[in-house]
Amino acid sequence: MIGLCAVIAAAWCHANGVWDRNAWHIPSAYVGPYHGPPKSDVLLHLAFIRAARDGHFIPVCSKIVPELGAPFEATWNDWPIIEEFPIFAMGLLARAIGIFAALNIALLSCHLLAGLSFYLVARYCKIDIWWAFVSALAFGLASYIFSESPDHVLVALCWHVPFFILVWDWVSSDEGLTLGSKKFWFGITVGILAGLQMPYYAGIFCQLVFLGALVSFIRTHNSSRLLSAFCVLGATASSFALMNLDTWMYQFRFGANPRALVRQYQWLEIYGLKIVDLLTPPLNHLCQTFRSFAEWRAQTQIVHDEGSYFGIIGIAALVLLIGVAVAALIKREIARVPKSIWQVLWIFLYFTTGGVNAVVALPGFRFFRAGCRFSIVILAIALLYAAEWLTRRRAQPVLLAISAVVCCLVILLDQVPRPTSLNEKAAIVRQISSDQKFVADMESIYPNGAMVFQLPVMDFPEAPLRTENPYDHLRPYLYTHHLRFSFGSVKGRAREQWQHDLEKMSLPDAIAEVKRRGFSALYVSRVGYPDGARELEQNLLTLGYNEEIQSAEEDLFCVRLQ
Repeated sequence: MIGLCAVIAAAWCHANGVWDRNAWHIPSAYVGPYHGPPKSDVLLHLAFIRAARDGHFIPVCSKIVPELGAPFEATWNDWPIIEEFPIFAMGLLARAIGIFAALNIALLSCHLLAGLSFYLVARYCKIDIWWAFVSALAFGLASYIFSESPDHVLVALCWHVPFFILVWDWVSSDEGLTLGSKKFWFGITVGILAGLQMPYYAGIFCQLVFLGALVSFIRTHNSSRLLSAFCVLGATASSFALMNLDTWMYQFRFGANPRALVRQYQWLEIYGLKIVDLLTPPLNHLCQTFRSFAEWRAQTQIVHDEGSYFGIIGIAALVLLIGVAVAALIKREIARVPKSIWQVLWIFLYFTTGGVNAVVALPGFRFFRAGCRFSIVILAIALLYAAEWLTRRRAQPVLLAISAVVCCLVILLDQVPRPTSLNEKAAIVRQISSDQKFVADMESIYPNGAMVFQLPVMDFPEAPLRTENPYDHLRPYLYTHHLRFSFGSVKGRAREQWQHDLEKMSLPDAIAEVKRRGFSALYVSRVGYPDGARELEQNLLTLGYNEEIQSAEEDLFCVRLQ
């Protein structure tokens, strides 16, 4: 396991250019385009870490951030954030090493934990140590995890998925899960872990636990099969409810807020699971030929896939699984059809574009918006089956070792993305330095607790403008010590409507209202305006507001009001 961790860690450090102490304090994305898929949510997760660091993001407790949502305090209670414990852990880490380094360590941990959990499951299933290493490496360095980083660190935290496969196998077997047995309590533990993390993974875990237990009950007519499965499902539901408790209590007190998070139907179709995306390499693949295919595919998509690429080894594993199943069906040997193929078939039929998930979404159940995220579950199933199949072949030791080494080299060359270029790293450093200095300049002028109104007006969360990503206004929050900003309180309640009312006023009247509410400055993001906010800047000068601070990158400016 030490060797596995070392290889995964080295591959991650290579992909992210993290080889010295300073590099740990530089995120792999910040703002602006990069050679991989577009990144827009990294600022949100950095804000989560900052809030947790400051004690404003504690699991199961009210989430109030005093530095945001001015003139009030930003409330995040309307947002049902399930992954509160991972965010809290990153916040504790940030107290010691900073928010950027904490994010980087969390991203590395996503890969390490995924590889380790898969290896443990493989060895439990008595898979040969060589094939256990290869399959664990393929899962730990999955293109999916790289693609979700750093934008969706909580989605990349899929380390518990391999444990699902064990529980699914047990509940669907003739023996089932015996109440009170070690397997039963392990299933309960996995269920609790599933409920505490990304709801997508918890959803598929519950679906296949129930279906597996139902098949076992139909085959054996033993009701205890269903009872043990319902206990596992109850454990998942209980931990999921615990993570929603703060949101439910807040909405019980202040009423529902259906506009906080809007899940539109079309995104289920756009982000549905697609076979072609399992075969499409990422835009930052090491090989130019693969990158060219990825670029062609990107031009045909409405939006870029979140990273469903299986890699050469993963594709081979899935082809093997399908081939064995088809061969057994042709021979009418139903008993020899791998159980894994039915799990894969269910996931695909349910979450593919236009599949069952889309049908269920018609009346309003639209929580699993990105069906492509279930590709990582299919990958885990296929890799484990292939490793078991190869173990049963019992090849000669020398041939086995050579084959395994070749597979590891293929994984490293195929699944580890092209490193972030020096120019991109330099651009990130310049942007961060610019923002830090910009905030420091503001804090040198404005007193403790001074409020800064941010333009253009944007809703939070998930409300991008055509030219600006949805969380760009969080940038100053990452560095401030004593300023407060208008952005960042969850949308949908009447209290936040006043900012949009300003947009209907003339500039002098809007500024007068902002000043009446106690704001000391206007913060303007130029990318939010077609002309770079030149007209707004000139109008402010005409009105006499000529005390201005410019950011070094000239993408932000701040005008003193009071």
